[in-house]
Amino acid sequence: AMKKGMLAALLCLILLSGCGGKPEPIPLEELPQDYSLEQAKADGCLVTEDGTVTSGQEAWEEFLNAAEAGKAASVRLCSYYTLDDPSRYDPDYYESVKDDYPMMFLKDLSYDGERFTTLSYEEGQRHEETYSFLRRREQTAPSFGVKIIQYIITNDAESSLEKIGSQLYSSSFSPEDWIPFDIVYQEIIPPEA
Repeated sequence: AMKKGMLAALLCLILLSGCGGKPEPIPLEELPQDYSLEQAKADGCLVTEDGTVTSGQEAWEEFLNAAEAGKAASVRLCSYYTLDDPSRYDPDYYESVKDDYPMMFLKDLSYDGERFTTLSYEEGQRHEETYSFLRRREQTAPSFGVKIIQYIITNDAESSLEKIGSQLYSSSFSPEDWIPFDIVYQEIIPPEA
């Protein structure tokens, strides 16, 4: 049993040295093409798979705590999507998109003490956006019996988050009324059994 304890302590040390003097993550544009979901988890990204946070919750909490304290911080977000059950899709549609999945999107979210910035690369194009506020939204979807927690970055401190979120589903918004925002965190909590 002694040996096991030693090994655990050693592992702890290795892990701690990794996190304590955290090496900077590899810049997004330098990540290899075959960067994997497993790698994202190992790197401490906040990983969301099909809408459920599966890894990196600690990194997110650290980011939130730092931002609330007005300290600079950053976290890498990894969103992973699969085509879960083929029978749920139109067969032609499924055939046409199945090779695109699984899909993985990576985005860096940083806070400089004043503003929140997201950085991502799509097909080699750099996308950077900056927002002033990080706002938390919690809603219960009674029909599904789930609770959804979202963190949204936006420049709008006034509008309700319902209004901001509903823009995604509504076609009646005129472009000048559009409130830019980005959902940087979403957790779906199933009903307690």
